[in-house]
Amino acid sequence: MEVLPLGKFIMGKLDQKVAIVTGARSGIGRETAILLSREGASVVFTGRNKDAADETSSLIAKEGGKSLFIKHDVANEDNWIEVIKTTKDYFNSLDILINNAGQFFLKPIMETSLKDFNQICSVNIDGAWLGMKYCLPEMNDGGAIVNVSSLMGQMGLPDATGYCASKGAVTSMTKAAALEVANRNIKINALHPGVIWTPMVGAGSDGDNDLKSFFELETPLREVGLPKNMADAILFLCTTEYLTGSDLNVDGGRFADGAMGSNAS
Repeated sequence: MEVLPLGKFIMGKLDQKVAIVTGARSGIGRETAILLSREGASVVFTGRNKDAADETSSLIAKEGGKSLFIKHDVANEDNWIEVIKTTKDYFNSLDILINNAGQFFLKPIMETSLKDFNQICSVNIDGAWLGMKYCLPEMNDGGAIVNVSSLMGQMGLPDATGYCASKGAVTSMTKAAALEVANRNIKINALHPGVIWTPMVGAGSDGDNDLKSFFELETPLREVGLPKNMADAILFLCTTEYLTGSDLNVDGGRFADGAMGSNAS
């Protein structure tokens, strides 16, 4: 008797779907691209660095998935037009958009230049808005968009006026866009990560164990989030049938704590 691989008998949650994932060369984006592929989706993933993208492609191919990398500046309108055209030409469909690419920096407001502020808003706000603007006309009814926002889109953080402003905008426009396309059964939701252990917050840097321990103590569940945790949440938002215009906090309890870890003891 021939024994076939287990995957031959398991229908993925996203079989026959086509997804675009931005900022997928590492971290949350990479984990998301791999998971969506594992669940049956053909994945177009984008980023600025092709060398890092090769590893993502290899990981997807290793599991038998289909993917395509496109070099992409999310703040560039022409780039978005090309990404959508290439996706439709290559896979002939579009069902899912994950607006994950983002920028982060900490700097006191009095030291933040207008150029700094405009740059972070260009990536975080314009990138997500352009993605929705150009994907929605081409997206199949019943599709899904996940905008990766942040807890800082719901509350303040010292030295992060640009980041908080940009993620607050993402949170609000997610709700507005969701209402515009609800009649097409397209669900648009915002994901709000807490501290996720990626290079953006210090993973791989000198002294990273001390930093990680600090974040663990500041989180009610006493664990920092991992990219896999975010990918699991994104998959849920891609497959939910009765959730749109909503905020999903995946943060180990930090938002419920109110003061970002004041109950740590």
